[in-house]
Amino acid sequence: MTENNHITPISQPSDFQYSMQGDIPPLKPNTWLWQSIVITLCCSPLFGIIALVNAVQVNSAYFAGDYEKANRASKRAKLWSLVGLITGIIYYVVVIALMVTGNLPAEMQRIVEESQHSIYNY
Repeated sequence: MTENNHITPISQPSDFQYSMQGDIPPLKPNTWLWQSIVITLCCSPLFGIIALVNAVQVNSAYFAGDYEKANRASKRAKLWSLVGLITGIIYYVVVIALMVTGNLPAEMQRIVEESQHSIYNY
């Protein structure tokens, strides 16, 4: 008797395609929660809050069984965290450059003088 040993390869699920094997769910994606909190406090509150909202949605979607939504929320949290980080770095570089060149007080005075004209003055 000859045995015919065929090994069937197990395909790996892609990012958007999950296969449930038995009762084992796919791995939970990264929430980016602590990164979005740091971005909110230190770099850019607007982009940090957007990242926080998406980061909180990862756990709720994952534990509800909506693995695709959890993956999308994780990717959006990562995107907005990076956007907030880059925005914050640019902001701090500009402020430091203005302080080093000595133009910060003059630039702030110019901004204040320009902002004195509002729609309520007309």
